[in-house]
Amino acid sequence: MNDKLLFNRKFKAAIERNFNESVNFYDAFEEKHHLFETLTMRLCELTGSLNPERVLDVGCGTGISTFAIKKAFPRPPIMYAIDISEMMLARARERCRGIDSIYFVQGDAEHLSTYFKEKFDAVFYTASIFLIPNFAESISQACSLIVPGGVLAISFYTGIFDNRQKDAIVKAFPDMKYRYGAVEYAELKKCLSAQKSFRTTDVDYHFEIGGEFLEDFLCIPAQSAGLFPKVPYEKRKPLVGNFCDTLTRKVSPLFMGWKFILSKKK
Repeated sequence: MNDKLLFNRKFKAAIERNFNESVNFYDAFEEKHHLFETLTMRLCELTGSLNPERVLDVGCGTGISTFAIKKAFPRPPIMYAIDISEMMLARARERCRGIDSIYFVQGDAEHLSTYFKEKFDAVFYTASIFLIPNFAESISQACSLIVPGGVLAISFYTGIFDNRQKDAIVKAFPDMKYRYGAVEYAELKKCLSAQKSFRTTDVDYHFEIGGEFLEDFLCIPAQSAGLFPKVPYEKRKPLVGNFCDTLTRKVSPLFMGWKFILSKKK
């Protein structure tokens, strides 16, 4: 096994483990701050006049995005949703219990065509694409599943910024080596440009955040693992608290940044 395959396997195993540990944390954070529902609803709004009959939600987590997509359109679409974490999916099924035409699949987002033979009017990656090591293969397979006139819709986390849109973590911790995910936006943009039958646009979305929001977000196990990857969670919590105190003291105001990306198939 080559080094890249070994890294990808270890990375995906770590993601699955971290997200299995994060179910209750994500739901508590969302109940308090409504971040992921807001991101998903805004992404749906940007699809314009699209009224999809069939939608795939890749990296659905606890089903927040799946539920939001289902209710965002005038005619609720048939929903398919996939995630690598069975514990996340258990919560998603619970969240969407009693709602018709939602189907959850445990699987690897790098192998979408293995699980899905249907064609889709839209494929959504809601705060998930930057967690997929071989994201280019996932994108390629997603694009092959989209019908002409359909869309690939992505919300992409770009980081924490100051009021001049400079990276706040780099500013406060210049010696810290930290990546917001497995994928850089430039890599994603290059990949999307290579999809010749798709036309891509993007929209920036920045909003001010306070110290409480920041600490609640970074205390989610799957998020704190990015800051302190080799530290057990119980020991990470005080480190996250100190990190947030330092960051908010050195950089104020703080903004969270996302990009909404829409690629329409010709």
